[in-house]
Order: sequence, then structure tokens, then C-alpha cells
Amino acid sequence: MTRQPSPPRRLHRAAILVALMLFGILWLAFTFPNPALLDSRSLLALAAVVGIAAIGGIAFSWRRYFGRR
Repeated sequence: MTRQPSPPRRLHRAAILVALMLFGILWLAFTFPNPALLDSRSLLALAAVVGIAAIGGIAFSWRRYFGRR
């Protein structure tokens, strides 16, 4: 079997996902009622949630697109 190159829409989907994650973080930063209440623990928790969501999304996509063929 010959392996076909991946369609460019996979890269497009990944780029859109990253852009939406960044947009969500920026939206949260601009709409937070009192930024002075953010401390290192809050930022660490936000980074952990975003990181876990990114890893989960990559794992789901990896199984879906690059699983057993």
C-alpha cells in the first residue's frame, strides 16, 4: 500500500483550534472583573487546564486520524 499525503485541512483544523484557544484566553483576560486578584496559583491553574485540554484534543485527534489503518 502506498501512503497518501495528509490533506491540508488537518493542519487548518489544528491552526483553528490553537487560534480559538488563544482567543479564549485573551477573552478571559480582558473580561476578568479584577485582574489584581490573579496570583501565580490562578495562572498556574489556568495553564494546567489549557494544557490538559490541548493534550486531550491532540490525543483524540491522533486516535481518530492516525489510528489503526
